[in-house]
Amino acid sequence: MSAFKYEGFTKSGRSVKGVKEALSRQQALVQLTAEGVLISSIAPASIKPKGVFAGIFKARKNLADIYFQLALLLRSGIPLVDAINIIIRSSKNAAERETLIDVASKVSEGMRFSDALDKHSGYFEPMYVNLVKASERIGRLSDVLMDIAEYEETKSENTDKLVSAMIYPAVVLIMGFGVLGFLMAVIVPKMQGIFSAVKQELPASTKLLLAAADFSKEFGGFLILLFVFIIFALQYIYRNNNKFRMNIDRYLFRSNLAAQSAVARFVYILAFQLREGLPLADSLYFATKTVRNSYMRSILEDAREKVLSGVKFSTALKNAGVFPELFPAAAAIGESSGTLPELLGRVHLFYTKRIDKFISGALSIVSPLFIVIVGALVAFVVISIMLPLLSMSSLVE
Repeated sequence: MSAFKYEGFTKSGRSVKGVKEALSRQQALVQLTAEGVLISSIAPASIKPKGVFAGIFKARKNLADIYFQLALLLRSGIPLVDAINIIIRSSKNAAERETLIDVASKVSEGMRFSDALDKHSGYFEPMYVNLVKASERIGRLSDVLMDIAEYEETKSENTDKLVSAMIYPAVVLIMGFGVLGFLMAVIVPKMQGIFSAVKQELPASTKLLLAAADFSKEFGGFLILLFVFIIFALQYIYRNNNKFRMNIDRYLFRSNLAAQSAVARFVYILAFQLREGLPLADSLYFATKTVRNSYMRSILEDAREKVLSGVKFSTALKNAGVFPELFPAAAAIGESSGTLPELLGRVHLFYTKRIDKFISGALSIVSPLFIVIVGALVAFVVISIMLPLLSMSSLVE
């Protein structure tokens, strides 16, 4: 089966384009003509396999815009296929256009929108596909697409906020160590020759500096390579050894801040899906898939199995004994009052505020601390160089 990208017009004069799968170009022409499409151009197209856009769309910066535009167009009364084609025409991303063209083509052939999205699971997250599937049953597609867009936008804003907060400390650290590296690589070796020519006892700090420079010159490259090797080796073991990954994640999860951060992300996604009408078991399944910590994910998978067997969600959380107390307590109240999505949303807000406060406080300490550390190191180098020079000048006088 081959794929053919086509453009043409319907009998009513509306322009259409898409991708048609057929055994040959001739067969594609016959099928499209039978569907009432007057072809203006048709050419072979390669439909890339699932997941090919996962790397391109890892940050998913354009995904929120796609959902937002679709929601607005649908609310304006524009049919789904026409709405997708409008987005295709305005898109400047070739990978995005190819994907949406295929989605539009499948929808125009009678496939459900959610099923067409599922054909590109590397591009559209399964969680969103299932939300779309649920919205198709209840007739709230545009509302759900708008909620998805807002959720993607919130994720992007949180990431941008964290990155912006880290820029200043990172710049300070890079510039400081750049200056330090210049002194050690250029200035200190030149001064070393001068000190060697002078028969004079050097201060202890200067001796230490020269020894550090010699050590760096002798073993610096090896140590850097060793450090890089260790980092890559640990990453490889972490990705490929389940036991090692589980132990590391268990240790990390014991940190109260890490646990609160992981729970905040999880409950936000869970509440988001529950508000859109997904059953608890399905919501748990897709929310658990987004959890990065393998230890927490295994516990949540066990909790879902217990929920499927009839145990209350809050009871399963409490019996696990590893989550912050607020999480199972809020789940218990939400289940008894029928307001589980709202209570989980408050849990997310509470933990998010605590984490933001901690990060803001930590960054306010880290930035000056970096300046002090780098400044002290640079001062040590400068003083260690200047002390022998001052001593030599006094002897000359």
